[in-house]
Amino acid sequence: MRLHDARLVRPADFARVFARNQRARTDSIVVMACPNQVGYPRLGMVIAKRLLARAVDRNRVKRCVRESFREMLPTLPACDFVVRLIAKPVAGDEARDLSRTFKRAGERAMAKWPTAPAADVVPDPSSN
Repeated sequence: MRLHDARLVRPADFARVFARNQRARTDSIVVMACPNQVGYPRLGMVIAKRLLARAVDRNRVKRCVRESFREMLPTLPACDFVVRLIAKPVAGDEARDLSRTFKRAGERAMAKWPTAPAADVVPDPSSN
């Protein structure tokens, strides 16, 4: 599996995580998790322009989140994770405690929903 395959891209996937999730947070980031049926963790991000007006700042936060996710990928449960920026982070402090937050959100989601219902997953016919 490539890291590129471990992304949330469809609005329906984001909506499912927003509707039914378990949360864990740091000072500036909330990680929401919901079990999935694809068998591996996937990542989605919501980084608001109103919190970080400059694109370079938003991209730095996204890189830090992706790197933390990549490092934790083998140990994370099969959940969809959505990372949402809730406050302006201190420069250089974006990824502090993020790996622990991913793990905590995933554990909470798996404890609440040990098996995700199969009806939530719709097969994607255009898998390339």
